[in-house]
Amino acid sequence: MDLKKVIEKIDETSQDYFMPRRVKIILKKVAEELKREDQDLAVRITSAVYRIEEVSNDVNIPMHAKTALWDIISDLEALKE
Repeated sequence: MDLKKVIEKIDETSQDYFMPRRVKIILKKVAEELKREDQDLAVRITSAVYRIEEVSNDVNIPMHAKTALWDIISDLEALKE
C-alpha cells in the first residue's frame, strides 16, 4: 500500500458518520500532515502513528473506531518498512 492510498483511507474514516468528532478532527490533521512534503516521510509517519495511537487509547472511543484506527496504524507502519 502506498502513502496516497493510506491518506485516502484516513479521509474515508474521518468522514464516517459513526466516528466520534474528536477522532475525525485528529484524522483530518494527520492526513494534512502526511501530505506535506517539507519533512522526511519517516518523520511524518511516526508523528501520524503517535497521534492516532494517542486518540485510540481513550477509553471513551467505541470499539469499531479503535479497530479502524488500528488498521490505519498498521498501514502506516507498513509504509515505514
